[in-house]
Amino acid sequence: MIWRSATLAWALLACQQYQHGVTAQQTWPASTDELEDIMFLTGGRRSRNFADPVTPCSKGAAPGRIAAAEFLRTAFHDMATANIYQNFGGLDASIVYELTSGDNVGPGFRTTLETYVPYFSSRTSMADLIAAGVYIGVRSCGGPAVSVGGGRIDATTADDPGVPAPQNAIGTFKNQFLRIGFDSTQMIQFVACGHTIGGVHTSNFPDVLPASAAGPNGFNSTDSTPSVWDNKIATEYVSGTTKDPLVQGPSISNKRNSDFVVFNSDNNVTITAMQPPDTFASVCKTMYQKMIEVVPPGVTLSPYITPYAVKPYDLQLTLLNGGSSLGFSGEIRVRTTQRTQTVAKVQLAYKDRTGATVSAPIDTTPSGTGTGLDDSFAFFSFSTTLPADKSISSFNVVITSSGGGSEVQDNNGNGFKVDDSIIFQAPQSCLSGSGNLTVFAAVRGAASSPSLQVIVKNPGPSGIIVPALSTATAAMATQTSAGAYQLYSASYTLTGAQAQSAIFGVFAGSSSDNYKAASVLPTACAPFGTSPPSSTPSSSPFAFQGCYYDAGAPRALSADATAADTMTVETCSTYCSRYQLFGLEYGRECYCGNSLDATSTIRGLSDCSMKCAGNAQQTCGAGNRISLYKNTKYTAPVSPNIPGYSNLGCYTEGSAGRALTGGYTANDNMNVNTCATYCSTYNYFGVEYGKECYCGNTINAGSVSTAASDCSYLCAGNSTQFCGAGNRLNMYQKGASAASSTPAASSSSVPASSTVFSTTSTIRSTSTVTPASSSTSSSASSTATGPSLPGYTYQGCMTDRVEARSLGAKTQGNSNNTYANCAAFCSGYAYFGVEYGRECYCGDSLANSPTTAKESDCSMPCSGDANAVCGAGNRLNVFKSTAVITQPSNPAIPGYTYAGCSSDSVGARILQGGYLADGAMTVEKCATYCNSAKYFGVEYGGECYCGASFANPTTKMPEGDCSFLCGGNKMEFCGAANRMSLWSKNA
Repeated sequence: MIWRSATLAWALLACQQYQHGVTAQQTWPASTDELEDIMFLTGGRRSRNFADPVTPCSKGAAPGRIAAAEFLRTAFHDMATANIYQNFGGLDASIVYELTSGDNVGPGFRTTLETYVPYFSSRTSMADLIAAGVYIGVRSCGGPAVSVGGGRIDATTADDPGVPAPQNAIGTFKNQFLRIGFDSTQMIQFVACGHTIGGVHTSNFPDVLPASAAGPNGFNSTDSTPSVWDNKIATEYVSGTTKDPLVQGPSISNKRNSDFVVFNSDNNVTITAMQPPDTFASVCKTMYQKMIEVVPPGVTLSPYITPYAVKPYDLQLTLLNGGSSLGFSGEIRVRTTQRTQTVAKVQLAYKDRTGATVSAPIDTTPSGTGTGLDDSFAFFSFSTTLPADKSISSFNVVITSSGGGSEVQDNNGNGFKVDDSIIFQAPQSCLSGSGNLTVFAAVRGAASSPSLQVIVKNPGPSGIIVPALSTATAAMATQTSAGAYQLYSASYTLTGAQAQSAIFGVFAGSSSDNYKAASVLPTACAPFGTSPPSSTPSSSPFAFQGCYYDAGAPRALSADATAADTMTVETCSTYCSRYQLFGLEYGRECYCGNSLDATSTIRGLSDCSMKCAGNAQQTCGAGNRISLYKNTKYTAPVSPNIPGYSNLGCYTEGSAGRALTGGYTANDNMNVNTCATYCSTYNYFGVEYGKECYCGNTINAGSVSTAASDCSYLCAGNSTQFCGAGNRLNMYQKGASAASSTPAASSSSVPASSTVFSTTSTIRSTSTVTPASSSTSSSASSTATGPSLPGYTYQGCMTDRVEARSLGAKTQGNSNNTYANCAAFCSGYAYFGVEYGRECYCGDSLANSPTTAKESDCSMPCSGDANAVCGAGNRLNVFKSTAVITQPSNPAIPGYTYAGCSSDSVGARILQGGYLADGAMTVEKCATYCNSAKYFGVEYGGECYCGASFANPTTKMPEGDCSFLCGGNKMEFCGAANRMSLWSKNA
């Protein structure tokens, strides 16, 4: 009988060796953790790529070869020499020593074993890899998921020959299957299941398939779908349409038609019964299962390996700061297969060394997604610093869903253990270019002296492709002490290619920090006390909180904002360092605040899908979705006590002028203490607008006490102090000191500063405030009606609103704002306006009905020209170009009529028939892409949607709402945020 690319037989030696079955979730860590990764992480983050050679199922090492079938064939040939009567053999990787045997004809066995060799280690035997190959090979072709347990032990010599051969008589076949533990019915089932993929090569079996009868590449398949796992091996045989070379053709006269001999041995009863697809799949899963569970005496298989619901990776403690603190980093994998709600946030609720619960959890940050043949996963990384005297002993994983509910994964009630008795010190360890491995470890208290254990791969004997593993142990020598820890070190020399695969660990008594790869170590060791490398990062200054909804009006975070085409998480963190929260949106936008707006609720992580403009490896929200972070270094601001003064609280400005008129200063280093010193000769002082300081001997008329929350601006020179707000002062009176500093009245202390509108969504920007006085500049002289600029007509000082901008097409904010610079920035637009000293706005029309205000309302000096005024809070100096401006428009599209500006939303798209995102989008490009669809529309400047009908309700909006210009043609409108420029096909 031929056992070609898809041929299998299976056996079971003894029931006592089969001590597993369908099991509950396994407890971490387990001896099969490495095999679990190999089997279930086949794509994306941390992929082991074990399925690559068999994906797709038709893939092979050469034309006419199918790797998935060779995976199955290798497992059968390794197992088929088992003998239940003499109690030896089974799936034990003895085939490694049998490649030259007549039982194993053809290159498929060697190719398969060479594929498995990189995965072979002290944690995963070659026999277990052969078993895992059955799951991977069958599943990649669409067959049933074969459950696999671990624990097989590799043979050290060849087993006796005895693989079934095509020339055998039916009596011989039956005896061979009885030898491996299966009756005649099961024999037929095995052969059918084994031949559902693959076929026969004439180069290996010319008596079965002579060259004259062979197809392309000297290969004929055993059914009509050689690279699809299905039941056609049975249905085609029973119907008489089979082309199986082991049933018909030259194999009959050569007495090599073994499939016919086997199938017909019970008058085709069994093969006929296998025809229904469900029956075929169920029977074959059982047969495959039995095959991989034929194991030699003394082997006990583990429970079936299933994907963990939650699995930690690379948990690493690192002794820092002279032994006073511990860095703790790692990654958490969450299985997301068939979750009813997407994962929104993952945190670690942990216990300290004594077992006491710590109230503040450890936050994580999404680090990627992975896939398996049947599963999906999300990964979350973390890095934090813990006090060494408290440390950590275990943690549970808290998963918050997009609906707001949460679940706790506690590792079957055991928690995920962390042992701080012995710690591998990555920063102090290294691998030199010459192969010298130096390893440092920190041992706590009276733990026993540690040792270094190194496992390396050495070439096997001649002709044996699987390497040999060897283990070396070295005592570690005492180095320095650090707090409660003693440092030790040891060295080991790696030769040749050992460094690329060497695994090491440090051990002390029953504790260890193990399974470290030598190849990732730096070439030079760092002295103790230096910062750890990126592989063991120090505590991050921010912690990911999840993906949240942002309505835009109001903003999720409204205190401050910026935008840049180089935006990264780190950039936004630095910009928002004065605030408790920051978030990133639409790839390039950064928002800051001390509290989240009530309208902002947590959503699934997949909602935040846009890559950061400055780092494509990071995620920066999406449309109306903000990637939210917490500033872990944040200190809540207060209105501080000043010795010799009473803190009066927050006051309004006077009704007829300033509340304090005795003295004034302003600078970018302002804080409450600085102002107190400046006003030391006065009875009162107050801080305002973040950087202004006023003094006086009396509080002028109209200035009254107001809510503490009104004074919400942070001091420019000290973000832990409040310095008033617009027309609000933190007021102090000379006299006895107050008892305590005054904290923020509310966590939502966000300034009502000017808002910057970008071409993607509304964002806020810090406003530079200077004294409320101005004079004319030489570059932009003032006239009786206001300032002037060549080429522009001054329109006046006009009102503006945060929630409804007067000029909203384009904006910027900087420290060099002048009329000329703003005009240059707004080149091509009919209007420009300057506001809040440093902000510049552009537009082709005045939107949202602004009114003309008093010229004195526009009183803030321009950040780039102190002699010119640039608006104020909610006040714009507006200029109109005298040039003829060609306005953007909604172009005519043949066969279509422009239907107006329509509402849309991320969660309920109105057109769902097709989607295209293109940074060079035009209306014409979208029309072509949608290929005569009834409707098409453009949105967000670069998105195109198509549909035959509206999938969700929509409302016609004002044309001014669709103000984004197309990325590929600035003379065309392409919708806006949640606004679609819509076209409908003519009747």
